[in-house]
Amino acid sequence: MIENHMGLMEHDGLDKALTAASADAAAAGARVFPCTVFQQGQRTMISTSFPYSFLSHQVVSESVDKGGDPTNTTNRPLMTDHVKNINSYVRENQDDYILPPVTLNARQLPALHVPRGNFKNRLGFMVIGDSVRFYVTDGQHRITAIKGHGVGRSAIPGLVDLGIGFEDDSLAVLIVVEDDLKRIHQDFADAAQTKQIPASLLAVYNTREPVNSVLADLVEQTRLFRGRVDSTAKTLPKASQAVFLLNQVRQFVKELLFADYALSEDSVARQSAQLLGNKTTRDEFVTDAVTLIETMSEHMDPWREICELPTSGGPANQVADFRQKYINMTATGLVVIGRVAFEIRKSPDLTWRSEQYKRLATEIDWRRIATIWRNNIISTDDKVSTQRGPVRDASNKVKEQLGLIPDAQ
Repeated sequence: MIENHMGLMEHDGLDKALTAASADAAAAGARVFPCTVFQQGQRTMISTSFPYSFLSHQVVSESVDKGGDPTNTTNRPLMTDHVKNINSYVRENQDDYILPPVTLNARQLPALHVPRGNFKNRLGFMVIGDSVRFYVTDGQHRITAIKGHGVGRSAIPGLVDLGIGFEDDSLAVLIVVEDDLKRIHQDFADAAQTKQIPASLLAVYNTREPVNSVLADLVEQTRLFRGRVDSTAKTLPKASQAVFLLNQVRQFVKELLFADYALSEDSVARQSAQLLGNKTTRDEFVTDAVTLIETMSEHMDPWREICELPTSGGPANQVADFRQKYINMTATGLVVIGRVAFEIRKSPDLTWRSEQYKRLATEIDWRRIATIWRNNIISTDDKVSTQRGPVRDASNKVKEQLGLIPDAQ
């Protein structure tokens, strides 16, 4: 065995490294973890996974108190609502959840046994005794969700304390060997440099959310949306051949369900679980939403013309022209349609609903120049408003024209 300049103990082969690590662990009452030892720059990194029960005892979070001095602790103030959300998510999705890796800090190099070689990336074995502690660099809310937090009625139960199998689950960890607190702070800042997923793309991926689940069916089953909704962009380019962003269609769905396109995501999750909590209610909603879109696509300009166009190529460029001329080609116009349809959907009479959807398509002037939109969603300088007040006023104008009950001011 040779101990090199990094503090790693090198052996003639992986089997001898394992034998030596096991002997060390037996002598000290420690545990052996298989790992990958590598370098980034001049620093040693260790990648492995720790069981939740091990994390609960040997990983430490040093959170700064709110209003306190963060220079002497490794972590920002703990946000208990974030911990609760993670803890609830894991408990509610026990069979198919995912927790991303966390970054931990070791103030000194743990005992590592690796095969000899001039490689910067090696398999090996890490020996960890009961007295060894790791400190959280990035991921304190995930760690705290696993360990539990607080006491009394507001306490968040630790996953390992529930007795339902979480103690056998593990979390991937990256261990950085670093004893300089300033460098540890910089590691946290560097790890936080992530780009937020655009709302439209998140709506595609997060199908646990019932609203997103019905959203995918609505797009797939309607001629206007299928192949013409941009699911990746954050904003819709002026010359785009897409009719809407997926997140804009999601706002439309929120209007159909809650009459509020700006409803907070926490409220959306709670209310959609009640309204779309099972397959029957989801299918019923999708059927009615598809009927609405298909009826308006059959009778309303310019949706009728767009449905006859290919989804790409030269003719599809007409979509950008329509966007400049029609309010129902904007996110605000789509929201207005959803708000009025919410009122129509209150009736249990499906035939009457279909008749009102057709009236919404044919009796309203959806051109931007129409007087019905002036001084509400179309300003004096011809800009489209996205604010709740103007949207409500425009929706009320449409409802009055159709003989429906307007929203309270």
